[in-house]
Amino acid sequence: MLAARRLTSRSRSVLFGQPEGLVRQTCQQWVPSPTTMVQLLESYDSEKDSSLLSLDWVCPGRKEISSGEVEGDAETEDLKPKETLFVDKKKAEMLGTRLLRPAYSSLIIQVAGLKNFAVPPSYDHVRLPEKPKLTFMEKVPTYASNLKPPKMKKRLILMRGPENIHNQLIHEQYGIVALCGGRLRAGHMEMIRMTVNRKMDASRMFAVWRVDAPWQPLTRKGQGKRMGGGKGAIDHYVTPIKAGRIIVEVGGNCEYEEVLPFLREVAEKLPFKAKVTSFERMKEEKAEEERLAAANINPYTVQYVIKNDMGGCHDWISKYDKKWFFKHV
Repeated sequence: MLAARRLTSRSRSVLFGQPEGLVRQTCQQWVPSPTTMVQLLESYDSEKDSSLLSLDWVCPGRKEISSGEVEGDAETEDLKPKETLFVDKKKAEMLGTRLLRPAYSSLIIQVAGLKNFAVPPSYDHVRLPEKPKLTFMEKVPTYASNLKPPKMKKRLILMRGPENIHNQLIHEQYGIVALCGGRLRAGHMEMIRMTVNRKMDASRMFAVWRVDAPWQPLTRKGQGKRMGGGKGAIDHYVTPIKAGRIIVEVGGNCEYEEVLPFLREVAEKLPFKAKVTSFERMKEEKAEEERLAAANINPYTVQYVIKNDMGGCHDWISKYDKKWFFKHV
């Protein structure tokens, strides 16, 4: 269509036998009809130039011309090279291909197809709790009125090593698991609560905490204070987290792809590395770890090397490496 609109009125009158004036009046709306296309194809002679470099297949008697060559009578204006339709081979092939292509509509053609959707899983066994949303976590633990809030040491051991208790999903659906140790402050817990409660569908989903409210006190002295004077005042409270600890758990009548977006948003904002997981994924990861351990043919494992003090490694490794074999710090 684009190529046909670019034709001059003289060329259209020669090609399709229409008067020049009529072609000039309708050139803005001229589109080759299917009948015209059939006539053009029937008039094409296979013995002529197959690359459509001449107009002999439409107008017998015309000679094939090349770039810069004048065809026929030079006094005839429409036979000059500057107004000739096919000047070089490349343009001729492009125009011939566009002119003779099928006159199909540019609209989308609808077709019928066979769909085979998987059967969605059943969640009839899931029971929603009375309060499906996460509850508010207190920033400061409550003490008796006659008890002074106690201070505490850093106790970094509370963040070292793997979690041995809260490392499985109770409701066997979805949750966020910590990949390393860290501390959760009240602001982090409020971020988790607001994000999950706003973006989950409480009519068919629920969420539960798997961590305690902040309970460990951290002290801090004011900026620019002189050294000494005893331990500083309590600044805020935190909850220590170990690797493998389940932070929050989500369940209900929902699939993994539904809870993944907002749980991943929460996991990326935590102060330590964490990921979104499901009960099936945790089983697959555990099975893969056992398979790799069983398929290992190298007898010199990390555990074997450390236990036998090979290379005098006990002189430079940490005491925690002797317990967890480089898996945790």
